[in-house]
Amino acid sequence: MRLENLYLRSLGAYLPEWMSSKRAIEQGLYDEVLALDSGVTGTLIAGDMPPVEMAVAAARDALERGEQKAADLGLVVYASVIGQGPEMWYPGGYLLRELGAAGTPVFEVRQGCNGMLAALELAACYLHTSPECDTALLAAADNFNSPRGDRWRGYGPGTVIGDAGSAMLLSASGGFAEVKSVHQSTVPELEGLHRGAEPLFDPHGRSTVDMMRRARHFSQAEISLNEVNQIIGERQADVINRSLAEAGIGVDEISKVIYVNQGRYLLAQFLLDPLGIPESKSNWDFGRTVGHLGASDHAVTLDHFMTTGQLGPGDHVLLAGAAPGFVVSSAVLTINAPAPWAL
Repeated sequence: MRLENLYLRSLGAYLPEWMSSKRAIEQGLYDEVLALDSGVTGTLIAGDMPPVEMAVAAARDALERGEQKAADLGLVVYASVIGQGPEMWYPGGYLLRELGAAGTPVFEVRQGCNGMLAALELAACYLHTSPECDTALLAAADNFNSPRGDRWRGYGPGTVIGDAGSAMLLSASGGFAEVKSVHQSTVPELEGLHRGAEPLFDPHGRSTVDMMRRARHFSQAEISLNEVNQIIGERQADVINRSLAEAGIGVDEISKVIYVNQGRYLLAQFLLDPLGIPESKSNWDFGRTVGHLGASDHAVTLDHFMTTGQLGPGDHVLLAGAAPGFVVSSAVLTINAPAPWAL
């Protein structure tokens, strides 16, 4: 989807305590072979902090940086990967109450680690079809501390899961970056890759989150992992090429590419190699230090690049994501100005 007059006014992030892979190995949580294989040096762990509180902190950060009153927001979209609190409770109202945005429409997106890009596409449609709506706040947060999942070993090869909160403030009237295009595609034949043999109805919450076990089952019963990887790489490249074409930008013009924070070889296999993008333009050097932050990878990494001055006026940024379902997506941004909060 080609876009006009859609901007990023600010970003926000909440990053909890960092734990090194070395310390995790010493405590028996991780092992050296997996650490060498992934290249991930550590991740972020939030303890017992509710994810919605991390989202509130990140949202407040974005609102303050963007000089935006919460009460004047036209839309809020909340993205997450896992459960956010009590069953049959939803975080949107809590987020609005804490921010002071009563009456604002709020929607929740559950599209895994692609959640923020999905929220971006939905918000773009909303802002372009609602003339009275000028601003939208996108927020995301996850806390993966759970006995049902192993953040160091259970979420796939080359993947270490971290906790974080993030936010993007969108505006139809201006900002430090312009959103040129956003595009998404679904690959339903790979839906079972992240389901495996797990029951579709689990009222007692007894199943554990072991994505590697699910993928092994799928590869034995449906499609080999080699073919799965080939399909993902092809579909990811296709959706990215569409976004670049819609934005009128060539792949060689991209200054930075931000992908899901996964192991080095996964980044190369699914993104860099198919498109001929050098690793030096990727998020690898930063992503390896924090791990895969659920739905917050893209916003947190973009905030890091802007705050540290690695992106400036005229630079083009490619955001690319993939998630269970199976979903691939991408967005293209052009930086208009340095980050106001970093000056």
